[in-house]
Amino acid sequence: MPAQFDLTVISNFRITPHMRRVALGGSDLSSFPKDQASGYVKVSLQDENRKEVRRSYTIRSFDGVTLTLDFVDHGPLGPGSQWAGSALVGSTVRIFGPGEKKLADSRADWFFFGGDMSALPALSVNLETLASSAKGYAVIEIPDEKDKQPLAHPAGMQLIWVVEDVSQRPNKTLTTKIRSLDWLEGDPYPWFAGEFEGMRDMRSFFRDEKKIDRKNMYLSCYWKSGDSDEGMKKAKFLDAQKDRERLTMK
Repeated sequence: MPAQFDLTVISNFRITPHMRRVALGGSDLSSFPKDQASGYVKVSLQDENRKEVRRSYTIRSFDGVTLTLDFVDHGPLGPGSQWAGSALVGSTVRIFGPGEKKLADSRADWFFFGGDMSALPALSVNLETLASSAKGYAVIEIPDEKDKQPLAHPAGMQLIWVVEDVSQRPNKTLTTKIRSLDWLEGDPYPWFAGEFEGMRDMRSFFRDEKKIDRKNMYLSCYWKSGDSDEGMKKAKFLDAQKDRERLTMK
């Protein structure tokens, strides 16, 4: 059973046109575990029928006093974006967690990060925690040039921004770019998160084509084009089930 924390909005501001940062505080955080950046919490929200729904958001940072979450800002579409766009300083929110961290294996020879804006908070934490000697790629899809963020990263990690209008969904702009890059020497750690079809494409690329063991990568879908969060989770479950069956039949 995840722990419950009742928190207060300390600040809420727009980082870029499509990303909002919300800082939360409160006495409940005295029992929140340290060193949880890249993990996640479930935020208690309300849907259009005013029923409680819980949505997962990456812990961007936690300094022992303030818990920071980044929200993709797509206006009134979705309970998370709607809440983040209207939450005032002093308003309260309930969260649950924390959940498992999503960090790349630091022992890899090089790193191959990819994701859209939904993955940007977790991807950013990964880049910040890499050793200074780390090398590889971080390919990030954003809907507008103005959505580029200054990200701390090792000099050997090449940041590649892919600008793609979010109205064109699903698309292969991000995954096509990833597939086009030169494969480096040594054993990589692929890390990809984003839209459902993109995750499937990257699973095919890294596991089936590049023959990387599934234990040596992180692949996840955070949303599914044209579907609700509940629909995405169902599709994700069924896809994983079919994939296991396919691998068993080989």
